[in-house]
Amino acid sequence: MPRIKLVTDVSQWGLLTWPARSRLRLVVCAALVTAVTVAVGFASATYILEHSRSVLINLGLITANMMFLLIAAFLHTVLIGDLFFSDSWREDVFLGKKPKKDDDHIDATAVNDHNAEFAIILFLAIVFNAVALNFVTGDFFSQYHDEGFFHVQMRSEATDQRVAALTNIADPVNNRLWERDGLRDLIVDAFDDEAPEVRRRAIWTAGSLEILRSRPPLREVASEHDDDETRAEAAYTLGKLGADRTTRLMLEELIDDQHPDSVRIGALRGLAMMEDARAVESILEQVDDDDEEVMAYAFWALARIGSEEARDPVLEIVETEEEPIRRCAALEAFKLVATPEDADWARRQFRRTDPDERCEALTFEEPDETIHHVIWGESVRVKWLKTVGNTDPYSHHRWIKRLIADPEEEVHLRDVAAEINQQMDR
Repeated sequence: MPRIKLVTDVSQWGLLTWPARSRLRLVVCAALVTAVTVAVGFASATYILEHSRSVLINLGLITANMMFLLIAAFLHTVLIGDLFFSDSWREDVFLGKKPKKDDDHIDATAVNDHNAEFAIILFLAIVFNAVALNFVTGDFFSQYHDEGFFHVQMRSEATDQRVAALTNIADPVNNRLWERDGLRDLIVDAFDDEAPEVRRRAIWTAGSLEILRSRPPLREVASEHDDDETRAEAAYTLGKLGADRTTRLMLEELIDDQHPDSVRIGALRGLAMMEDARAVESILEQVDDDDEEVMAYAFWALARIGSEEARDPVLEIVETEEEPIRRCAALEAFKLVATPEDADWARRQFRRTDPDERCEALTFEEPDETIHHVIWGESVRVKWLKTVGNTDPYSHHRWIKRLIADPEEEVHLRDVAAEINQQMDR
């Protein structure tokens, strides 16, 4: 019959021979390795979270931490075994001293090695040491997983790495991290980055995460920065952060023609996002601007705000304007500031409009691929239809249904009519 052997005799490998010679040596070694593990943990945490620029180095340091942690856990387990297992357990297992055999066919050493208990205690020691190390280093492992990686990327000399970090932070997949103060501070600090693309991405990210405390630095950037595109992005982001009197007054000042057109457009976008009706009067002053893009964004802001205060001046432009792009921009605003009383008039205009009269699209896209339609690229008749749909569709329900069924109408117009009809049926 083969001899029963439950564990490997580690004494054959000479493991722990010196520490295992006495309990005192074992205690001293366990204490020293524990101290080294804590010291390496603190040093690694400080370097990685505050100085490191290399993810590869960080992985090496974290691996070293794990190795020290395992060694410490092993020594702790041996010490516990020495205290609570049989009196000769340490000498038998680690020094190779063999007790007398009670049976010719069973190796008593194997039975008394306590390998099952040792494995259980070792597992618990590893878990305990990992939790303890994470605690004494200020929750390093969690902090690195949730924040540290982004900090390392933001310290990279490669611009694309810093942009990638800000992009990943704003990814909805990481929304559980958005309330962490460390990440929010990281984003705001990047407003001063030397690379314009990093600055603009940081500003956009602040808007995506709705970091309200970023308003003061954003106002400073929008007003004083020497890069116009960065100023424009800051102005736009300020509008995303919601209604705020100080911000609104500043944006109203920035849409004046004394500022660069790109900054004015950014401020108009910001006012559009803010949707504060108190800005309508200032925006109306820009609908006659010589720059067609500034003019179009002014109408878009009026459309987003949707205040009836803009109805009369916009209607006057719609009735009298002959320049296609300005008329199209005005129609975009009118369909959202019109009243139910305008529905009949809009139907008459629909009937009088040439089906071939179209508007050229004007859009802009955000880093998350959100597309904003300043002017929809479609026929003018579709805009008149949308005006009816936005103001008094129920009074014109039969007319809308006829458009859906009319094979002579363009496909897009019939689709819009069907969508309006579907909204009414809900």
